[in-house]
Amino acid sequence: MDHQVKSKGLSLKQIIIILFLGFGYTVVYATPFIQYVLYDPLVGTLGCSQQQLGYLITIFGIGNLLAPFGGMLSDKFNTKKIYIIAMLVICLLNVVFALNMTYNFALVIWAGFAIFGLFLYFPAHTKLVRLIGGEDQQGTIFGLTEAFCGITNVIVNFLALWFFDHFAPDGLSPAGLRAAIICYAVIGVLAVAALAFLVPDPGKPSQENQGGTNINDKMTIKDWSKVVLNPRTWMSGIAVFATYTMYCTLSYYTPYFSNVLGVSVVFTGGLAIFRQYGTRFLGAPLGGWLGDKIKSVSTVVGLSLAIAVVTVLAFMLMPAGSNATLLIILTLAAGILTYMARGSMFAVPSELKIPRKYAGTTSGVVCAIGYCPDLFIFVLYGYWLDKFGNDGYQKIFIYAMIVMAIGVVNAIVVQIYKRKKLANAPADLVE
Repeated sequence: MDHQVKSKGLSLKQIIIILFLGFGYTVVYATPFIQYVLYDPLVGTLGCSQQQLGYLITIFGIGNLLAPFGGMLSDKFNTKKIYIIAMLVICLLNVVFALNMTYNFALVIWAGFAIFGLFLYFPAHTKLVRLIGGEDQQGTIFGLTEAFCGITNVIVNFLALWFFDHFAPDGLSPAGLRAAIICYAVIGVLAVAALAFLVPDPGKPSQENQGGTNINDKMTIKDWSKVVLNPRTWMSGIAVFATYTMYCTLSYYTPYFSNVLGVSVVFTGGLAIFRQYGTRFLGAPLGGWLGDKIKSVSTVVGLSLAIAVVTVLAFMLMPAGSNATLLIILTLAAGILTYMARGSMFAVPSELKIPRKYAGTTSGVVCAIGYCPDLFIFVLYGYWLDKFGNDGYQKIFIYAMIVMAIGVVNAIVVQIYKRKKLANAPADLVE
């Protein structure tokens, strides 16, 4: 998959592959997180309480803990085939759910999403992204992937909303929700068809052999243990954990602005849209490109987290009625910093010279570590807000700053480790 590309620039084919990988990624997680787009229609159709709806995300989040084992499968067998099978099953689950939208059945479907979307799909997706280009392009590739996921998310969800409105003009009919979910499935099948044609088969013999390691060597239990216990895997996981905590906290700025700083709901909502989408398109590719430019994506993650700590502290100290211009600047800065880190975080294993043949297992373990906040952070934040009211935001921000500070320390440790252990080591050396 263009393993031997040495230039810094990406080819048109690489960019097209990344675009369709973005479509695939969007479709895989569209229905599991459809409440972010069609919350009330989902609750009304399933006939469940909001607490019951939360259980669906909890069930799905458990899949993060299975990702290391899915990563092992992705390394042991054909990554592309696992990716395609996982995506096709997810599309099938969408259609099956659309035909039987009850809450009890949704519990089963969301468990299926966890197995095929996190256990199988995510490690394979991350490994395919890493194999798109050379090791000197990883920051750019992952940054562009993050940006394209944002672009395809807008496209796919607007199409789904159009179908929802067409089949449920009153906003209540289950037919609208059914049409939106089938829309996701159709786009997913089209994305799989394109990727099956565009992505070279990584299971075929490769001429690449960096440092005596071939990406097509089969994964063994001993190899899997090495990856799981390797400190570089955990440093990569901590980078994602700190970045994802920053990302989760970002969504709480919106109610903080309206409830504490007294900003209007309309202004806050508009700012949230720019923060969510505008900063993603800028920050993710910028962070990835900068990481390749300075040859250290971990440094980009660390600097982004460090500046973000200062930004969060500034939000905490802002009084009600603060200057709107300053609020806009700080909000956009927070968004750009978040996506700069997100655009770089999954390229850290490459910087730490973890072999490509272990990319699936590594991404699975990193996923389990980095995304485990899904299991507790929203419950924790909600508990603080329920118990302490607006004072709960202070606890949220303090917690986030502590975790981001740990991420900064982790970035420093990565640099120390590189100088002491990897300075003269060949690329892709796991021992």
